[in-house]
Amino acid sequence: GDDVPRNRLGLAQWLVDPNHPLTARVTVNRYWQQLFGTGLVNTPSNFGKMGDKPSHPELLDWLARWFTDNGWSIKKLHRLILTSDAYARSSSHTDMEALREVDPKNELLAYYPPRRLTAEEIRDAMLAVTGELNRDLGGPPIYPEINWEVALQPRHIMGGVAPVYQPSPVKSDRDRRTIYAAVIRTLSDPMLEVLNRPGPDLSCERRDETTVTPQVFALFNSEHVHTRALAMALRLETESDDTDEQIKRAYELVFSRPPTDAELAACRAHVGEMVEHHRQHAPVKRDLPVTVSREMVDEQTGKPFKWKEKLHWLLDYERDKMPWEVSAQTRGLAELCLVLLNANEFVYVY
Repeated sequence: GDDVPRNRLGLAQWLVDPNHPLTARVTVNRYWQQLFGTGLVNTPSNFGKMGDKPSHPELLDWLARWFTDNGWSIKKLHRLILTSDAYARSSSHTDMEALREVDPKNELLAYYPPRRLTAEEIRDAMLAVTGELNRDLGGPPIYPEINWEVALQPRHIMGGVAPVYQPSPVKSDRDRRTIYAAVIRTLSDPMLEVLNRPGPDLSCERRDETTVTPQVFALFNSEHVHTRALAMALRLETESDDTDEQIKRAYELVFSRPPTDAELAACRAHVGEMVEHHRQHAPVKRDLPVTVSREMVDEQTGKPFKWKEKLHWLLDYERDKMPWEVSAQTRGLAELCLVLLNANEFVYVY
């Protein structure tokens, strides 16, 4: 209208005007997509003629109006969807074959479409079950540990050389939620990247969800996940000295359910085998570097040059508990924790 200022304030007022429903529609569709894997509109960045039609247009309009009537509260929107019958449904169905005939895309949500946790959710969930997650809000970005070979590699920036990536020296800082981790365009966290976290260079309307072999290496072989498994084992040992009770508690933490008798017996046998293995194979201590040798080619002359860089943050570094600092019993229990943290039941929402 004529009463709206012709500047950015006017644009903002127009976008959130109750008579302009597109902003609210797009917003609720994005959050529906995050929770169900697919939005009510399957083209989240295109609500025009070239985009897909809503699968449930009345529901989309109702959610958009409800969202604006409730003060554009994202927290209230999440509570509404997460407590709905649609979200609470099982991922299985009594007659799946017949259902796939009449609704192959599951647009009617007769069952919940299973989805893998996002990269950030997987990291945060691991820290939560190990008891390490720092839930503090706000503040400056933190620098979590990433693969050390990647962290120490040389990087060119603006015709110069970037300093070595050094994780935050205080452990409680490194254990904060992933949303507070610094994002460096020229250096991504390999574990998060392989789990389809989008890059910072382009807008991402919907994440890819690939299933590739490097994800296995990231979740089963990486030092980060092994360290989380060890931290979880230490937590279990502080809560009980009995192996069976530790296994039951592990299932409660990771799967929110008790183990079956068969699972309990298999886990007990696995822990026993791993404890015996670790009694015969002591881990080798590995110190963190305090300097790193660098070698690059000068962009002007084309000649190679070398230098040493001091890693000041690592001089007073609060390290995670490492394998050589704990008993064979703890390392054996950590082997079970590693398996549980890699289970589909943990990595997927069903």
